[in-house]
Amino acid sequence: MTDAIPDPPAETPAEAAAAAPAAPAVEQTGLAVPPPAPRGLSYAVDIVFCVDVTGSMTPILDQVKANALRFYGDVQSNLTAKGKTIDELRVRVVAFRDIVADGEAALQESPFFELPAEETGFSGFVNGLVAEGGGDAPESGLEAVALAVTSQWTTRGDRRRQVIVVWTDQPAHSLDASVLPPALAGRVPADFSALTDLWEDPQGPLGSSSKRLILFAPDGPGWSDISGVWENVVHHPSQAGGGLSDVDYGTIIDSIGNSV
Repeated sequence: MTDAIPDPPAETPAEAAAAAPAAPAVEQTGLAVPPPAPRGLSYAVDIVFCVDVTGSMTPILDQVKANALRFYGDVQSNLTAKGKTIDELRVRVVAFRDIVADGEAALQESPFFELPAEETGFSGFVNGLVAEGGGDAPESGLEAVALAVTSQWTTRGDRRRQVIVVWTDQPAHSLDASVLPPALAGRVPADFSALTDLWEDPQGPLGSSSKRLILFAPDGPGWSDISGVWENVVHHPSQAGGGLSDVDYGTIIDSIGNSV
C-alpha cells in the first residue's frame, strides 16, 4: 500500500503576496489625477466676444465674418480632439469703438445665440458689424469687458464655463462714468478697481472656477493691468495699432478649446 503524500503546508498571507506577479509601475507626477467625470452630467459653455470694430481691425473682423456659420462645428471639432465634450454652446458679441469719439455708436451688443440652432442669427449680427470710427487710440475696451462680465450667463447644465474673448490692437481707456451714454449708466463700474472686484467676486456674476478671459490685445494700459492682476486670464499680446492680422482663425478656435 502506497503511503499517502501529505498536502503541502498552506501559504501564509505574506508568502502569497510575495509570489504574486508584480504590479506594473505607475508613473509619479506632481499633479493630482482628477477623478473621472461622472456620467450623465451636462456641460454648458457661454462665450462672449468683445471685438474692437475700428478700422484697423478689418482683417480679423473679416475672418470672423467668413467663419461665423462654421464656428460651432470648428469649436466642437477642436474640443473633440482634446477629449472634451459640451452639451450646450451659446455665443454673444460686444462690439466696441471709442465712447469719447463715437458716443452711443461706440458699443453694440447682441443677445446670446444658441448654436447650432441660431447660427444664422449669430452670422447676421457679425456680418452687420462695420470696422470704422474709433478716433485716436485708446478705445473703450474695458467698458466692453464690463458688459461681457455682466452678461445673462446660462444657469443650465450641471457644469458651466464662462469665456470672454477680447480682440483689439489698441490700449484701453480708463473707465470714466462721466462719458458713459445714459443707457450704460449703472452697467459699467466706476473705475478699474471696481471692475476688478466684479471679476473676482465669488458671489458675482461669474463662477470662481468656471470663468476664463482670453486677451488678444497689446501690452498696454488696461490689458496689461488685467493680465497682471486678474485670475484665469490668458494674454496673447498683439502689436499696438497694427491690427490683428497675425492672429489667424485657427489660433482663436484653439485658444477657446484650451479654455473650456
